[in-house]
Amino acid sequence: MEYNFSHPSLLSEFKLSTFQNKKIINFLNILSDWNKKFNLVGKSTLTNPEKFHILDCIQIVKIIKNKKSKVIDIGTGAGLPGIILSIYGYSNLSLLDSNQKKINFIRYVANELNLSINIINSRIENFKDSKFDYIVARALAKLDKLLFYASLLSHNKTQLVFLKGEKLNDEIKSAKKRWRFDFTIKKSISDKRGQIITINSLKKI
Repeated sequence: MEYNFSHPSLLSEFKLSTFQNKKIINFLNILSDWNKKFNLVGKSTLTNPEKFHILDCIQIVKIIKNKKSKVIDIGTGAGLPGIILSIYGYSNLSLLDSNQKKINFIRYVANELNLSINIINSRIENFKDSKFDYIVARALAKLDKLLFYASLLSHNKTQLVFLKGEKLNDEIKSAKKRWRFDFTIKKSISDKRGQIITINSLKKI
């Protein structure tokens, strides 16, 4: 399947250049090809990847305004949202995952699209070498677990940006039993059930 974009939010609101648009199309075509062998993303999501993947990921740029910020995408999977952020122009990105096949895919994409990203093959709890300005994650774990992971990689001004679903309020209640944090929530523009939570001032109780 060959992809082309038509989603108005991608073309207007996020002001993708022709060059960026081409790279995203190339990424989706590579993802579609690899997914036949390695099941990197749910097959049904590739019927409308603009909505399920690209629009879902690219909305993070409304939160992380400085493209030079030190950002890590934990449990990046097929490189989402990290690869999309790299294509958009973020220059200090790390993508971390423990799955070797997914890491191989990300390395291939980075080489094919000439992306400058730091690719880390590790379990999150085993990687404690750096602290980041932003920690992002998508469809990785419940909030309580995400906060544990984030605590290993955070300095005192780190912000966490997590793409979550409709059960976020329940996850917040559960997480507050073990963590103190400030947060804001925005509705996802890609899915009416989706929400984006931004967290700072994280402390363990």
